[in-house]
Amino acid sequence: MLVLSYPGMDLAGTVVAAPLKDAATFPVAAGLNPQISVGDTEFVLATEQMAAIALEQLGPQVAICIEHEYAVANAINRLFFGI
Repeated sequence: MLVLSYPGMDLAGTVVAAPLKDAATFPVAAGLNPQISVGDTEFVLATEQMAAIALEQLGPQVAICIEHEYAVANAINRLFFGI
């Protein structure tokens, strides 16, 4: 799971997040599903499956993926605006 909400935007007890799927098996749509590396494991962000998640449903943070910020922002733009 990759939390997409800006830090500190969890005042209501939820964040917006999207699942990370196995890069070897998830069908990728160009521009919509960026590849995300967490340690030595490759994932694909299932941008189209984003949802509000209660904070208590999240496990501990295992990585910070700031290096993927632009790819994720572009995927969200593709999802909502087609650009």
